[in-house]
Amino acid sequence: MTASARASDPRVTVGVVGPADLVALVERVAAREFPGLRLRGIAYPNEALTVELVRAAPADIDAWLFTGVIPYTLAQQAGALDRPATHISYTGATLYRLLVELLSGGRMADAISIDTLDREQVVEAFRDAALPVAGVRVMDYQPGRDASRFAEFHRAVARETGRSLAITCVRSVYTEIAGQIETIRLAPAVASVRSALQTITLASLGRAGADAQVVLGFIEVCDPDPDLADDVTALAGSLFALHEGRYLLVTTRGAVEDATAGFQRLPLLDRLRGRQSWAHIGLGVGRSAAEADALARRALARCRAVGPFTAVVALGNGGDIVLAHADSADGDAGTADAPVPVAVAVRRSGLSQATLDRLKAVLDGWGEDGITSGDIAEALAIEPRTARHTLKRLERAGIARPIGRLQAGTTGRPPTIYRIRLS
Repeated sequence: MTASARASDPRVTVGVVGPADLVALVERVAAREFPGLRLRGIAYPNEALTVELVRAAPADIDAWLFTGVIPYTLAQQAGALDRPATHISYTGATLYRLLVELLSGGRMADAISIDTLDREQVVEAFRDAALPVAGVRVMDYQPGRDASRFAEFHRAVARETGRSLAITCVRSVYTEIAGQIETIRLAPAVASVRSALQTITLASLGRAGADAQVVLGFIEVCDPDPDLADDVTALAGSLFALHEGRYLLVTTRGAVEDATAGFQRLPLLDRLRGRQSWAHIGLGVGRSAAEADALARRALARCRAVGPFTAVVALGNGGDIVLAHADSADGDAGTADAPVPVAVAVRRSGLSQATLDRLKAVLDGWGEDGITSGDIAEALAIEPRTARHTLKRLERAGIARPIGRLQAGTTGRPPTIYRIRLS
């Protein structure tokens, strides 16, 4: 059975919890792309009612999909989730859609305050769009931070700067501050809704048996790969492009076991070998989408330290299975603490020989204290954005490793210090 057929299985009923307009958005996407999926919309006027509504919901709901992280966390902390559950992410496609809106509408301000999102992801997205980050203030979501706390955060930024733009992911925050501060309410992009629907459907089907356990995978390649979608058809899953050569794969354990001959070899690595300088695939097999996501991230981190063409399958019992292309075991798969020859680093990172030769010359005289992107930009006379991109590629290739942050003499977020090993 294909992934699309499983996603339309009429046995699955998903309860969608959130504000009425976002519940309606999920229903529209599901009607168009998941025609056999049954949804039961549970709308609230305020996220504080989440736990009460979930506990009073009909028993025939197989899984929960929350339209944001706050209601999801409230239900989780209250112990109200006794079946698969996930929430729609506001990073990725949703965040980049916001940046397009800011650019096209000229809605930039002296300061921008953003709530609930991860600061590092926000800053990276702004930099990718060549937008200034100095005035970007972010309060990420943590348990205990409610709508009133976020509203006060936006007001504080407005008082401090005089001219600010508030961006909120929470309807109740928007209702509270929209008349006081210029405010944008961030709603999830269709791609983000689609990804969450696919994830929760597979997670709910995974309750039927081990073969249908949900698998989430992160695929990182040197350069964006338009052929990747065709390559993953053997995994009977769905592929979603994230950014800069990073992809999300959603499938099931049975499909992965079939495609890898019982977790022995991944033909996808062989195909990527023919057109990429390096490729890392981290697969997480879990009983829930959240567990699979955490395992996939752990697996991806291990890939970076193993070799240029590596896949790691992280199982829920704590075991990891390493699947590497045959040439990845030829002695060039060192870690960030073992010096890597420049010629090998070229192949693994996709950077040019000239760039890595210049970087090695800088590192040879630098010492053991580590180096920041600012140091590299100054030493190589390149743009800071180019230096950050260089470090990112080296980190993904397992050649650079973050070891701390530079605290003294800095303003704003302290720069990350990296240790880079080139020989």
